[in-house]
Order: sequence, then C-alpha cells, then structure tokens
Amino acid sequence: MRRAAPSAAFLLAVSLGTLAGEGAAAPEGATRASASASPGPAPTHTAGGDPEPGAEADAPLPDPKSLPALPALEPLEKHVASPESVEELGRLLGRLTSSDDKTRDAARAAIATAAQPGWVGAVRARVQDLRESVDRDRAPRILEDARKAVRETRKKEKRKAAKDDDEQDDWLEFVHERAKPDDRVWRDLVELLGCVRILGAIGTTPAVRELIELRSYFGDMLRVDLQRQVALVGDEAVPALIEARKHDAQVVQRFAALELDKLGRAIPGEAVGTRDPQVLTDVLRAFGRTRDVDAVRVALSFANHDRRKVRDAAREAVVAIGEPGRWQLRDAFEDLRGEKPPKSAAWSDVAKWIFWLYDRSRVAEAERAVTAGFALQKEGKHGEAVARFDDVLARDPFAPRRGEMVTSYLALARATSLEQAEPRLALLRKALRLEPESAQRTVVEAEIAFSEAKLLEAQGRPDVFLLRRAVELDPSHAAAREALATFETRVVEPPADRLRLAVAGSIGAFAILVAGAIALTGRRRKLTPPAEKTTKPPAPSGEGGIEPPPEG
Repeated sequence: MRRAAPSAAFLLAVSLGTLAGEGAAAPEGATRASASASPGPAPTHTAGGDPEPGAEADAPLPDPKSLPALPALEPLEKHVASPESVEELGRLLGRLTSSDDKTRDAARAAIATAAQPGWVGAVRARVQDLRESVDRDRAPRILEDARKAVRETRKKEKRKAAKDDDEQDDWLEFVHERAKPDDRVWRDLVELLGCVRILGAIGTTPAVRELIELRSYFGDMLRVDLQRQVALVGDEAVPALIEARKHDAQVVQRFAALELDKLGRAIPGEAVGTRDPQVLTDVLRAFGRTRDVDAVRVALSFANHDRRKVRDAAREAVVAIGEPGRWQLRDAFEDLRGEKPPKSAAWSDVAKWIFWLYDRSRVAEAERAVTAGFALQKEGKHGEAVARFDDVLARDPFAPRRGEMVTSYLALARATSLEQAEPRLALLRKALRLEPESAQRTVVEAEIAFSEAKLLEAQGRPDVFLLRRAVELDPSHAAAREALATFETRVVEPPADRLRLAVAGSIGAFAILVAGAIALTGRRRKLTPPAEKTTKPPAPSGEGGIEPPPEG
C-alpha cells in the first residue's frame, strides 16, 4: 500500500522544529538532523566530522523486552518553604510596607537582586495567606486611585500618554507614592504586588508557575501587572505558559494562550526556539505534561540531542504523550529504517526501537572518537588526545573509559609551564573530576598543590603547607621536594648577594637624601634677605654738638 504524502501542517512543524533545534544547540555545536526531518536513514558522523552511511538500517531489531525501560516523566514537586527563606522574605516585605519613604524605595529597588530561587515556596505560602486577608473590595480601589493619581499628574505635566503605558508602568511604585502604612488593606496590597515582583525577578519555571496562579486567585485586579511580568521574563516563561494551557481555570488557559502568542511561542516549533538548554529542557517536559500530540515530531527531533539532559527530556516527553503519538512514532521509525515497523508493535516498542537506533548511532560515533583519542595518547600526542576527549565529554559527561583519559590530561598539564598557572590548574582539576577514585588521584592532587604553591610564590604569597602536602601525596614528585628543601633560603632568607645589594642600595639612598637636604638648606639661606639694622635716632643738640645746660 502506497504511503500517503505528508500534510502541509506536518512539513511546517518538522521544519520549525528542526530549525529551532539547530539554534538551541548552537553553543554546543551543530545538532544532528532530526529523524523526522530526513527522508532516509540518519547519517552517522565520524570523530573528524565526515559523514558515513548509517549501518543501523541493516542491523536486526532487538527484542523490545531486552532494551532499557522507557524513561518516565518526573512529577511536579512543590517547593517547600524553608524557615530561612520565610524570614528573609518577611524582612523584605516588611521594608516594602515601612512608614519611612526611603526604606520603601530602597526595598523596592533591592527586589531584583535580593530575590532567590529558594524563595518560591515562601512566596507561595505568603500568597495563600494574602488570598484570605486581602480586601477584595477596597484593594482594587486603592490600586485604581494610585493609577488615577499618576494619570492626573501626567495630564498636568501635559505628557502624552503612550499606548502601552499600562504595560510599562510600575504599580508598586504608584501605590508607594500614596503610602498609607497604617492601613492594613494598603499593606496587604503592597505585599501582594511585592510578591509579584519577586516571582518575576526569580524568573525560573517554578516561579512563573506561581506567577500564573495569581491570575486565577485575584482575577482581573492583577491581570495587567502579570502580563507585564511575563513579558519581562521572556522565554523563561514559556514552559509554565505551555503547562497553563491545560489549567483547570479557563481564565488561566486564555491568559496563557494569549501570552504565548505575544511571545511568538504559540506552536511547538516556535516554543523550542531558545538557546538556553535549561529552558529547552523545561519546554520539552511541558509538552509531555500537557500530552501535546502536535509536539511529538518536535520532541523526536531532540531525542538524539548532544546534550544529555535535553535528550532525556525529549524522550520523557515522547513517552508521556504515549499512545496518541503512535503514528508519528511509526513515521519516525520508517524514516530511520526505510521500512515500516511491524503492525502488531505497540507504540512503546516502536519508541524503544527509535531510541535504540539513536543511541547506537551516537555511541558508535563516540566510540570512534574515544578510540582515536586513546591511539593519540599511546603515541604521546596528549594535546590532540585531550581535544578528542573534550569533544566526547561535551556530548556525554559520563562517557565510558573516562578514567583512562586522566593520563593525557595529567601529561598535558605537566607539559604546561608554571607561568601559565590557570590553564595548568584547569587541566588538573578536570582530570580529578573525570575519575575522583582513580589510582592517579593522589598524583593529580599533588600536582595541583604544587602548581598552586608556585602560583602563590609568584604572587609574593608563599605557602609552605602546599609544598608539604604535594610531597606527602606524591613522595616521588622531584620538583616539589626540591622546592620544599630550598624554601627557607629562597623565600624566607634572601641570598647573600641580594642582601649585599639591598644594604648598598639603602646606604646610597641615605646619602642621596642627606645631600639633598644640605643643598635645600643652603638654597633657602641664599634666598632669605638680610635683616635691616635699626639705630636709635640721636638726641637733639645745640651748636657744635654741645648739649645745652639745664635751665634754672
């Protein structure tokens, strides 16, 4: 029976999903072509980048029962409010409702830097309290009065109101300008607006989930403010908005659909158009939680992604959608194998075969790169070997035989001069992370201690403890033993020739100072004018200078 031609909607979804997948993987290198976007078997790439025809089409299919179990989507977990986060949030909200203007302004400005992801649980708990205490009649009037006052001020200033003023304005600032710290309703409103700001500043998927819940809790009172916060969060809000399209409240469903459309992320192919791997991971899992059948092909395009966490999220999404995506799975299988799967095969079996084909191709490519790296290691070309190993570890941080890679990283680090301390230490620390319990662990730690000691010594901050530790960890470390043996003479007691030079320099400097002081004193004497001599005027006398006799 002839296979029907794909529909236009299918081709559009595949194209958008493939393009978005390539953009998302740009920092890690080009993403492999989507299985659903290629007309034939997906090509395998060698370590050098040359494509080879895939051999998976000729391999017999294994029994699905012998393959690994399908990954399950983890349930959503509510963040628990820790006592510390509750206390810190309480202090910030207390400052926002302070009677002092400067304290309120400082607290409002500090929200962006003070908010922490660990606060989500505390904010949710505080919002639940506010749901009970907020006056649903007076609070909206206080908010509207504050907004009206701003509009009146703008009218007096003859400022032309922009079309999107409500989208850009800060309602918390407006309410602060008409402060009523003694009014409980005003304080509740300020705390509620503060919680909105805090969730927006955190900006993670759990925070945006709580932000969206406020739409159902408080109706239209916060609608515009929530829209503004979602726009500020941007792509990080997409996963929570996708989940909210299946919310129990219709008002939230409409809100989420509208905001996704504003962000340009309304369809699955657009939703994955992000360069943040964490956001991409959350988006893929959101497809699974909402069981979006239209997203199956897009999720499959990431099921063989270079990043393991993206690959796992895509597979979890496919499995969570399950039976409704059966035909998309069969099409993807036919694209990979060039033949249709058995009619009696369940969707889960087809999914296992697809993931097996992906893994077989990727593992074969990784094995070729690893084999080439160990061949270079055997030849003593450790720099080239490390380059191959880096490529493998970037794709799979838990690649097999990574403990054997330590030899090349250690050799390359030792070949790096001590003047290049940072690159040297980076190589050594990576070698330690590869296999913390390897036989070469103490050797690597000794080399790290020695390199840090030489770096501190070059900076004028010698530390003999690091040299002692290096010798204790690796007694055969000749450079460390020599540095420790000469530490007192090199660092603590300067050599005799350096001491003589220092003394001579000090004497010369003292002589120059004395000569300068003498010269300066003589110059001052020459410049000082002589003091005028004062004489007593002669007494009046008579002729011939004879004093006249006294009268009488």
